[in-house]
Amino acid sequence: MLNYPVTDWTETMTEYSSIDENADNPTLPLSRLRAARKLSVPPGLDARGVSPLTFDSLAGLPSALVVTAALDPLADHGRRYVERLREDGTDAHLTCYPRATHTFLSIPGLVPAARPARREILTFLRSHLHPASRG
Repeated sequence: MLNYPVTDWTETMTEYSSIDENADNPTLPLSRLRAARKLSVPPGLDARGVSPLTFDSLAGLPSALVVTAALDPLADHGRRYVERLREDGTDAHLTCYPRATHTFLSIPGLVPAARPARREILTFLRSHLHPASRG
């Protein structure tokens, strides 16, 4: 279960359409994303080692639910990750919530999409972590 993940910490992490389209989004401006990269990828660390989109294979991973927000600069990171999982034979589901921004799950009182997204996450977790819940 991944919520609006960063799946590419390499130098090309900002070369996705959703980043260009949502670069001025106040919940995750490009400046904050670049600062997060500096903190997450210290000098000397090969960013490919923490960037699943650069891995040779994603085969053998468990089923995944990836939740993204249409107005999030990272939306394409999540979408592309699900595509790669599926290409490598992993059961993966993507839900992109319209009119939602990065961190929308944290503010259900302000973003209507947060409640159904939270329900979807709980349903996914129940079905994968609690065998008796499988229908």
